[in-house]
Amino acid sequence: MPAEKIEKEPWAEEHTSALLQATINLVLAHRPELYATPELRGVSDNGGNRINQKLQQMLKKLCAAYPGAEGLVEAQIRSLKEAKANGSGGGQRSNPTTPKKRKMNEEEKAF
Repeated sequence: MPAEKIEKEPWAEEHTSALLQATINLVLAHRPELYATPELRGVSDNGGNRINQKLQQMLKKLCAAYPGAEGLVEAQIRSLKEAKANGSGGGQRSNPTTPKKRKMNEEEKAF
């Protein structure tokens, strides 16, 4: 069966804004992969803070080219921080029902 035909519409500012927002979300969500880039090892000190600052600067410059998108980077960073503070982002285990592994002392290992 052929796929349902999608009605084409002209490109509008809301499409540009949505594309910028999606790009920012994607880039910020995948920062750990960027930190692991071998060519960036020389600037990855302090937990990748220098890379993170440069990345944010680049995203802000990208948004500055589009009217109305100037605050998107800051808004997304705020959103990520709030999500992390509420426990819904970063550092959560993929399966929360699986108990956390613990170290066993010598007596427990003997049994």
